[in-house]
Amino acid sequence: MKISISKPILTLIFLFLSVLGAESQTIKQQLKAYREEGVKKELDIKGVNPEAVITSARYFLGVKHRLGGLDHEGLDCSGLVYISFQKHGISMPRSSSEQGRYGKQIHARNSLERGDLVFFHMSWSKKLVNHVGIYLGDDEFIHVSSSNGCIISKLSDKDWKKGFLFGTRVW
Repeated sequence: MKISISKPILTLIFLFLSVLGAESQTIKQQLKAYREEGVKKELDIKGVNPEAVITSARYFLGVKHRLGGLDHEGLDCSGLVYISFQKHGISMPRSSSEQGRYGKQIHARNSLERGDLVFFHMSWSKKLVNHVGIYLGDDEFIHVSSSNGCIISKLSDKDWKKGFLFGTRVW
């Protein structure tokens, strides 16, 4: 059986694949520049273990998204991380982009451990690091979604798998 594809369709397929490749290359270049600007900063964890921070984060499950929020009236993804660490006297930056500069970077999803922070580039923003959550183990992480509020999601879900940049281990 011979399949015939018209020239315009082939052109569209080529353009689509080119855009995907260019986007991937741009992300790689941005990630390289991000690392060169400084990562692996130390965080004074004051002897707190990851379970305490995870428990604090779980306290916000079901809370709606609110940009810049830090309480049960609403919060955003970096706010969840910020407040969950702050409750234990740990000073964490407020933005996901700056939070990603702390700890040892973990590049393989299968190397993540409970309590690691997970960072993403989602297509809705031009910023490289624009989403963060806390890894719970078993492919799950807690985060704040703009549409669903504070929830637990799977790293292997299509969008999160595609957007995953790296994890960090601050412990």
